[in-house]
Amino acid sequence: MQKTEDLEQYMGRFFGNIDLETCLDSSVSRPRVRPLTDFPAETRVEFPRKLREMFPIGTRFIATVKVCQKHKDKKPHGPPYLKAYDIAVVAKSVPDEGLVAKVRSGSISGLAYEYVWTTKS
Repeated sequence: MQKTEDLEQYMGRFFGNIDLETCLDSSVSRPRVRPLTDFPAETRVEFPRKLREMFPIGTRFIATVKVCQKHKDKKPHGPPYLKAYDIAVVAKSVPDEGLVAKVRSGSISGLAYEYVWTTKS
């Protein structure tokens, strides 16, 4: 697939063994997940918050994904996205040291993050 628009033809379909990776997004503070294979890297991925917070940025996962589309007033709203299911962490991808997302102290919404450098003991 070359473009996000190409995803529309796959709406509702599942794809297995897709490589995903946690990453930083310059437009938001929370960690994001992007596909590494089969889909454009800019495609958004709906992914459990706890897993995004638990592992350092750059951790890789393998998952089954479904191509989805949000709707508003029965019309498509926003670009198509992927929803991750059956998620497995790629253990060898978890760095010994790395940036880990932590909810910023005093965050009212609980969606403001800061990143701390961690090391395994």
